[in-house]
Amino acid sequence: MLWAANSTGVSLRARLREACAESHRELDARLGVLDLRRLRDYRTFLEISATALLPLEAALVSAHVERMFPDWDRRSRSDAILADIARLGGIVRRSSAPEALGSGGILGTMYVLEGSRLGARVLLRRALESSHPEVLEAGAYLSHGVGSNFWQSFNTTLEFHGARLSDHRPVVRAARRAFDLFAAAASTIGAPAAQRVKVDGVRVGA
Repeated sequence: MLWAANSTGVSLRARLREACAESHRELDARLGVLDLRRLRDYRTFLEISATALLPLEAALVSAHVERMFPDWDRRSRSDAILADIARLGGIVRRSSAPEALGSGGILGTMYVLEGSRLGARVLLRRALESSHPEVLEAGAYLSHGVGSNFWQSFNTTLEFHGARLSDHRPVVRAARRAFDLFAAAASTIGAPAAQRVKVDGVRVGA
């Protein structure tokens, strides 16, 4: 279901949660086959996450996300995940950039990215059970923002700007597209690795 406008008593966050529930479950199921205590699986998880995160964050930057989220530089996790992947000798696969984002698109995309921090806490605890020192030393992405109030402040901004939108459909579409990008990346689990080329210390899939 897509909503044309806000309704009294129903938060935009609640609408997004309902609209994306199935996509969220499917993504969790795909990633659930990975055991983050294992070096190979943890590296795969980071590679999958980067395949979606990097173009989504790039699209947000192009859309001037800082106009809505002045603390964007603190929220961005591209540098953190690239550092982790480089530490583990992983790859970053190229993926097509999402379409240009308007105000609704920024909110929908940020909903997925900021919401992923909540799941990251659980995943981090799992990874910290690893016996591999490489895994324990590559936690910049999953630990990013720990101790911050990013989720609470995001929801305040979501509702503030959402109340000023006459049409919530672009917000929902952007959130679903973000989930789809993560799901498409996760569909590569078990597939042969792409050809690897080193770029600035990080191997990039051709």
